[in-house]
Amino acid sequence: MVQEGECAVCSSPAIQKCSGCQSVHYCSRDHQKVHWKKHKYQCTPAKVKVDPKCGRYLESTRDIKAGDIILKETPLITGPAQVTPPVCLGCYKLLEEGKTVCCQKCGWPFCSEVCTLKDNHTPECFYTQERGEKVSISTYGMPHPNYQCITVLRCLYQRDHNEKLWAKLQALESHSEDRKGTDKWNNDRKMVAEFIWKFFKLDGTFSEDEIMKCCGILQINGHEVPILEPEYVGLFDRISMVEHNCYANCNKSFTSDGQIILCAGSNIPTGSHISVCYTDPLWGSEARRHHLADSWFFECSCKRCSDVTEFGTMYSGVKCKKKDCKGYLLPDTFLVPILHKTKSPDPKTKGLDNKFWKCNNCGDSVSDAIIQQLLQDIGRELSIMPKEDPDACERFISHCSGYLHPSHYYMTDVSLALAQMIGQQNELGLAAVTEDRLLLKTQLCKKITDLLETLAPAETRLRGSLLFELHAAVAETGRRKSLTDGPMVMLGYVTESRKILSESAALLRHEPPELPEGRIYRQARINLIQMDELIKNLSSALPSPL
Repeated sequence: MVQEGECAVCSSPAIQKCSGCQSVHYCSRDHQKVHWKKHKYQCTPAKVKVDPKCGRYLESTRDIKAGDIILKETPLITGPAQVTPPVCLGCYKLLEEGKTVCCQKCGWPFCSEVCTLKDNHTPECFYTQERGEKVSISTYGMPHPNYQCITVLRCLYQRDHNEKLWAKLQALESHSEDRKGTDKWNNDRKMVAEFIWKFFKLDGTFSEDEIMKCCGILQINGHEVPILEPEYVGLFDRISMVEHNCYANCNKSFTSDGQIILCAGSNIPTGSHISVCYTDPLWGSEARRHHLADSWFFECSCKRCSDVTEFGTMYSGVKCKKKDCKGYLLPDTFLVPILHKTKSPDPKTKGLDNKFWKCNNCGDSVSDAIIQQLLQDIGRELSIMPKEDPDACERFISHCSGYLHPSHYYMTDVSLALAQMIGQQNELGLAAVTEDRLLLKTQLCKKITDLLETLAPAETRLRGSLLFELHAAVAETGRRKSLTDGPMVMLGYVTESRKILSESAALLRHEPPELPEGRIYRQARINLIQMDELIKNLSSALPSPL
């Protein structure tokens, strides 16, 4: 094994090291070039460090530019989601009745003979054979109880068959003690542990602690891989060391073959903690913090959660109802204790430690109970609002503007849906929408992309998609203007639209074609070529200057 300070190629004393990851050494530049063919798939501009408070984390070893891939990793374990209809245990495609091939050894159904031979099927095949009775799946298209323990079983199998992989799995955080007594722990105990003991007859093979620890490892570290429907679960090693931040500097995506990609969402200076947002960055601070406490057992105190204005956006701001006041109400802090109260927080009691919300203009105070009731009422109105209905979205925005800040998370949620909806109602697209709706789409896309840059700069997937919508709206505006104002005006709009589209493509360039954002990226590439041709033709059609 190569030691620190030795050349990775020949083990001679090293005189230089990889400038990317800073962890691999070489005796010469020639040996570094030779080794790069192998090392480029492992090299990362970040290294693992340990902190007494947050444990293992990744720190940048050099300046990283927005859009750079920091890490690409193959999963340690993959498996179906805990609640899933029957899927192929080789490739995770949804199975249809009458279109399956059963493993001759164990009876589990697959999409093809080839998939029955894949290595990831070995654990459940082994334990089914040990059970002495083949599996028989007869219902398809709905959640099936036999699948709820497969991914856990694949983890447990490594204990006796792959010592190195088992050690990596056991090194991942499980929060076993924190999980005990929670609804999720009780459900895993009943639906996973007892199923493994009874169905597979493994009650004398795996203890409750071993099974529940694997359940915890998957809950805390598992990633839903969205390249198929339904999604399957991937468990990764180094990506599990990336810490959470509501104002993250990175985002994750996946390749077509299920590898995970960690990509810089903003410029990251040397020595910075690498972070992603574990929860939905478009939720308000209260909802984000409760979700993190409930699912990952920590109370977030990042700089976004610590700032009630969320960087001046007033993302949780409620309109002051005092006469003639134009201010907005916010609590003194969102950093209220959560975990000591209950391991399964009741969403109805969110924020009850914030006794009052105060106006930033007149100083008037309103009790937290009144604010929570208002937000529940608005949330209920949102939940029953007709889907795919632009008119309903506009009515919601108009009505709630009397109660919420224009950038409030409820207003943003509906504005985002409306921005994406306009132009999708018929085959003619934006060409068929009214001038008012076209202008509204343009304004909403600009507003939300600006808001995302402030609140969640690493949320490149959504920002890139919105910029694609914006480029189309700007181009359509230019087409309409040209009918009255001539080609010079259209050239200006098309040039602006192309600039927006180029940014969209740059933000989405790592997305796989299986995802909507990946398909948008591929369309953006086509549109860029067409727009370049259009700009060329418009420019040549303009009269030459005297």
